[in-house]
Amino acid sequence: MANQMTTNHVRSTSLPIATHPLIVSAEEQLQRLKSSQGTSTSSNSTICQKLDGLRKLYDCVDDVLQLPISQQVHEKHAKLLEQVSDMSLNVLDTCSISIDAFLQMKESVQLLESSLRRGRGGESNLSTQVDAYMASNKKLNKVVSRRFRDLKQKENNQIIVIENSDFASLISLIKGVEDISLTVLESTLSFISHPKMRSRTSSWSLVTKMLKPKRVSCEGIEISEVEKIHMELLLLRNEKIDQSQMLSALKKLQAFELSIQELEESLGVIFRILLKNRVSVLNIFSH
Repeated sequence: MANQMTTNHVRSTSLPIATHPLIVSAEEQLQRLKSSQGTSTSSNSTICQKLDGLRKLYDCVDDVLQLPISQQVHEKHAKLLEQVSDMSLNVLDTCSISIDAFLQMKESVQLLESSLRRGRGGESNLSTQVDAYMASNKKLNKVVSRRFRDLKQKENNQIIVIENSDFASLISLIKGVEDISLTVLESTLSFISHPKMRSRTSSWSLVTKMLKPKRVSCEGIEISEVEKIHMELLLLRNEKIDQSQMLSALKKLQAFELSIQELEESLGVIFRILLKNRVSVLNIFSH
């Protein structure tokens, strides 16, 4: 709500900085990224596109922060800038947590792959590895959920008021960038996060469909990449497995690992850009 009020307020003013080419370019990139959030698909390629859009946005913002008027913002809006600085730190920390989450998931997947390669006839060992993977993923989900719950609580307690000044457009832009950054990071983490737990009946209904010869698609039910892997692993854990099933599961895990690796690398790029942005924000304090 505060962000909406800020946007309306900025639109009601006609200020020189609002029409600066760098500000306009950054605003346009921000709006493009916001529009892309309407896509509910959480595929690897879609998320990579969003992360690349975030990279382009921060490139624009860094140019804006080098403007002389950006260097003067601390003089009139010290407290407001401190809030923005705290938000940039939140985004940086969240990105770091996201990278760690992808690393942990990749390690869990690699352990499962290793177990499958050795697993000819070793159902007991495989079942143990699957259980360990599920437990690790559940723990990971709790960490991720707690992080975003805390961030939303902070956002609810944060009140940003932008006065009628030459800096309104700049502060509004930075606030919008921090908001969309957290949204994109949350969307990225959805790739490896298990959705809200389905009932036992619902879960096994999906597994039953997968057991059918042609693997009937689950119409009307959106299944994430990680849940597809979970379903495949449930089949391995609860059914007598043969070599072909093992190879099929191994190929899917390898493809999943490649997707995780790609997103992890993209997050690394974003983290370095966020560090650069953080330095630019802190430099404003020194003026």
